[in-house]
Amino acid sequence: MKKIIKVVFTILIINIVSFSGFSQGYKIDLKIEGLKDTSVFIAYHFGDKKFIQDTITLDNNGVGTFQGDKDLPGGVYLVVFPNMKFFEVLVSDDQYFSCETDTADLIGKLKFIGSKENDVFLNYQRFMIRQQKLSQELRKRRNDFKEITDSVEYINQQLKDQDKKVKSYWNELVNNHPNTFLGNLIRSMIPPEMPEFDIPENTENKDSLKWVLTYQFNRDHFFDHIEFSDERLLRTPVLRTKLDQYFNKVLLQIPDSIIPQVHGIVEKVRGNDKVFQYVIVFLLNNFQKSNIMGLDEVYVYIAEKYYLSGEASWIDSTFMEKLGDRIGKIKHNLIGRVGKDLTMEASTGEWVSLHQVKAKYTILYFWEPDCGFCKTTTPQLNEIYKKNKDKGLEIFAVYTQGNKQEWLDYLNENVLDWINAYDPNQATYFRYYYDVFSTPVIYLLDKDKVIVAKRISAESLGEMLEKLL
Repeated sequence: MKKIIKVVFTILIINIVSFSGFSQGYKIDLKIEGLKDTSVFIAYHFGDKKFIQDTITLDNNGVGTFQGDKDLPGGVYLVVFPNMKFFEVLVSDDQYFSCETDTADLIGKLKFIGSKENDVFLNYQRFMIRQQKLSQELRKRRNDFKEITDSVEYINQQLKDQDKKVKSYWNELVNNHPNTFLGNLIRSMIPPEMPEFDIPENTENKDSLKWVLTYQFNRDHFFDHIEFSDERLLRTPVLRTKLDQYFNKVLLQIPDSIIPQVHGIVEKVRGNDKVFQYVIVFLLNNFQKSNIMGLDEVYVYIAEKYYLSGEASWIDSTFMEKLGDRIGKIKHNLIGRVGKDLTMEASTGEWVSLHQVKAKYTILYFWEPDCGFCKTTTPQLNEIYKKNKDKGLEIFAVYTQGNKQEWLDYLNENVLDWINAYDPNQATYFRYYYDVFSTPVIYLLDKDKVIVAKRISAESLGEMLEKLL
């Protein structure tokens, strides 16, 4: 009896081990006609980049297997050939399947064995290829017959019908595959349906009102079809594209429009730690590198709200220290804030205060004579000053170095009769308060010394002042 129990127990252990080995890891068999004795790799999307996951060498028959002991993170993967052509594969719950194709027609000859989700995904890709080809043909015909009104209207109707067909196909896929990665992926690509706004014909500024309503709808419903709890969307091109489009194109590019939506999207993704981390990192990087004047306020908001507050638990102390230092140098000179007062010694030997300058607008100019760009910018500013000083413009120019004689010699040679000041000991901390780490740096302040523009070129400044003065 003991022997029987021991045998049964051994069989159970073997079955459990076998089952565990089968259910974990991945095994994707390939057979590629037209390739042999060569390397192929499988990669995955992550944001706007692609990363290699695994590499194999096909045998003489074009056969090989991607295999690993741990599950692949779900997402859209790419099987890539030496000529950089590829086909896409959905990796989800079932990671044991096969695929076959021919290099002569990758998508046309592609087939999957053991993966129903990839069968549907492949049909979707083929459908979209056909529709895109048809759309291109229709648009070409519309251009060819653009002088014939009836033909253009007919083709436009065909394009509308085609668009309805595509949307209907998408919705059918989503409805037939609820709570699946495929369903979530397709759904995430479907834009919310814009309603018909009922605006009376006699409404004043009807077009402007329609624009406002359209903007508000896109602002509030852009992410309606994104399942943020599904972290597999991180390994697709979709989420990164949506975030980029929303924050850089859909929203008005001003802090008051963007900051509430930053808060809104972060609250939506809190249910999944990985998606939360990805979105927070995207937002910080996006607004850190923005070239739009004034959007550094959004960068400061994100850094203080989610990083310096301790919510970004994945960040090490070194990065946090550098970020804190950077934010400290930016937050004092944001657009709309009163610039820090600077009291310095003037070239005349007197002491001058920035806040005591009486002018409609004051240019705050950080410069040095030997700076290459300053040699171009300084004469340009001098021309702007001569043109506008009688209209209420003043320039408060700060020499950033300590060679007083060099500075005075340059002023005498070039006759710069605006306010010239310097702080050789940096007692005013001007580099910190105005983020001066190179020259030239130009700020424009209003009569109350509120910052109107910053880090602006002399050319742009001149154009701005033509409208302001």
